[in-house]
Parts: sequence; structure tokens; C-alpha cells
Amino acid sequence: MARKEKRTSGTDRLRSLLEAGDHRAARAEARARLADPGAAEADRAEAAAVLASLAPDRGVALAGAIGVAVAIAIAVWTVLAG
Repeated sequence: MARKEKRTSGTDRLRSLLEAGDHRAARAEARARLADPGAAEADRAEAAAVLASLAPDRGVALAGAIGVAVAIAIAVWTVLAG
């Protein structure tokens, strides 16, 4: 298999994993590519882009945590007050 074919199939593999919704496998594949010292720069860039697209935005994570804290506070208040 030629290097170009291997690189193309690797990029296709990442894209097909994302399209299939298998984010865990896509994340693992991307991390493996970034850890591979022999990987081409284009493959490493693609892997970094995939990891960045899978990472949740910090603001969204913070808003979710605040929402959970408020819900717990309301539940505790309701139990203790009533």
C-alpha cells in the first residue's frame, strides 16, 4: 500500500467514525495519530482538528454544572422546607 493511500484511508477512517457517531473510537484514533512520531503532519493536523471538535466548550460545561448545582439546591430546599 502506498503512503498516500494509507494516509487517505486514515483520514477516511476518522471521518467515517465521526459520521457513524462513534466519538470514543474517533477520539482514540486521533490520540493514537498524535502520539505516533512517524505520522505525517497532515494526519496530525487532522487528528488535532478532530479532538478539538469533540471537546466540549468550557462555557457550555460550566453552564451545565451551574444548572445541576441549582437543581440540587432547589431539591434540598424543597425537602427541608416541606
